[in-house]
Amino acid sequence: MKWDLLEKTTFWVEGIELSNVNLEDLSREAGFVFGFKPGEVIVVDVRPGLVVFDVLKKEVLAEAIVGKERELLKRLGSISGVTLAPEAKVHSEGILGLIALDEEEASDVIARSAQMASEIISNVSMRALVFASGSELISGKIRDLNSPYIISLLEDLGFSVRFGGVLEDDVRSVVSRLNDAISKGFGLIVITGGVGAEDKDCNIEAILRLDPKAHTPWILKFEVDKKRHHKEGVRIAVGRLGLTRLIALPGPHEEVKIACQVIKECFLKEVDDKTLAQGIANALRRHWQAKTRKGADFHGPQGSCLKVD
Repeated sequence: MKWDLLEKTTFWVEGIELSNVNLEDLSREAGFVFGFKPGEVIVVDVRPGLVVFDVLKKEVLAEAIVGKERELLKRLGSISGVTLAPEAKVHSEGILGLIALDEEEASDVIARSAQMASEIISNVSMRALVFASGSELISGKIRDLNSPYIISLLEDLGFSVRFGGVLEDDVRSVVSRLNDAISKGFGLIVITGGVGAEDKDCNIEAILRLDPKAHTPWILKFEVDKKRHHKEGVRIAVGRLGLTRLIALPGPHEEVKIACQVIKECFLKEVDDKTLAQGIANALRRHWQAKTRKGADFHGPQGSCLKVD
C-alpha cells in the first residue's frame, strides 16, 4: 500500500555523531533500509548530534518504512566514523515519523491503514457526479434531458449521485472543474456534450489533459473544413485519474440513452476502461448505421465513415 508523503519528506536522526564520514554512504544505507533506489534518499543537513535526510519521492510503500527505526540505526551505526548514542532516535513531522514505531505497533498500523484504504476506495467508487455542458444550456435555450436520465440510471446501480452543473466551452475551465470534483472524492464523473468537431467542443481534450492515456474512440469522422468542423469528428472518452473514472458522452439524448445502457451492462460486469470505451463507441456506431441503413460501412452527417469493430 502506497502512502503520499504530503510534502513532509524529511526525517532526522538524533544522537548521532560523525567523524570523516562519506555522506553518500549514509544516504545509500538509509535508502537500502527502505528499499529505495540509489539517490532517492539524500543527506541535507549535518549538525552536532543530528543528521537530516530528505526522501526524493512523493509516495512510499507503507511496509517499507513503518517500524524500520531499529534497522536504520543499525545500518547507520555500521558505517565507519558513525557513532550512535544509546538514546539515538529517528524523527519526522509527517508519515515518515512512523519509522520509529516498534514491530507490534507497525503491524497494527499497516493492518488498520489497509482496512481504512479499502473502505475509502469502496466509498469513493460509489460516489458519482454528472455534468452537462454547453453554452446552450447555460443560456437556457435548451433543456437538459441527459443529466436526470444518467442520475436515475446510476442511482439504480447503487451510486450516490449529484449534479455538478453545466461546464463552459473552455478547456481550462473544464479541467479545473474536473480536478475539483476529483479532489472531493467522486469515483465516477460523467459528462454529456462537448465531444464533437466544432471549435467550442473541448471535453475530450480536457480529459486527455488529466489522463493522456484515456481511451477516445471515434464515433463519426468528418472532412475538416474549419467552418463548422474544426476537428476530425466525434469521439467519446473513458479515462482515469487516481480512483476516479471519467466518461465523456455526446450531447444528443438518444445517443446518451444508448451509451447508458452499455455503461449499465459494463458496470455490472466490472469491465476495464478500454472495454467500456469500445463498447460505448460500437453501440453508437451501430446507432448511426441503423439511421443511415448503409450496412457495415456507413456514411453519417457530412460524409462521415467508420466501421463497427
